[in-house]
Amino acid sequence: HGNLVPLSLFPLSDGSKHIILLDQDHREICMVEDLEKLTPALSHAITVELLRNRFMLKLIKIHKVSSFRTPAEWSVLTDRGESSLILPSEESLRRLPDDGALIQDSQGLRYLVQGISKMDGFSRKVIEYYI
Repeated sequence: HGNLVPLSLFPLSDGSKHIILLDQDHREICMVEDLEKLTPALSHAITVELLRNRFMLKLIKIHKVSSFRTPAEWSVLTDRGESSLILPSEESLRRLPDDGALIQDSQGLRYLVQGISKMDGFSRKVIEYYI
């Protein structure tokens, strides 16, 4: 899968189905009907590449949260500046390999957390509470 680029046709409603694999010239190579029908290793590799290729804000710091109960409004700093998000449920935050996390807010926007252990104490506490 070295130079292949995966694209999900329905990333928000059904991100694990109907994945198009493109070559380096962005020509379609094949379509994967369902990632769950692949071997775990191949499914994981494609999922990691999908996450890399989707638009995501990088979450740097959490300033405050309205509550530890969901839905909760978070005031955050991202790689694109100050922002706020609403975490709709605990399932909207999941752990990623290599000390990371992925958050999907109530609008469907994704926030990537890299290096949970390197975040400030409050931010780390909030992330670890949900994962």
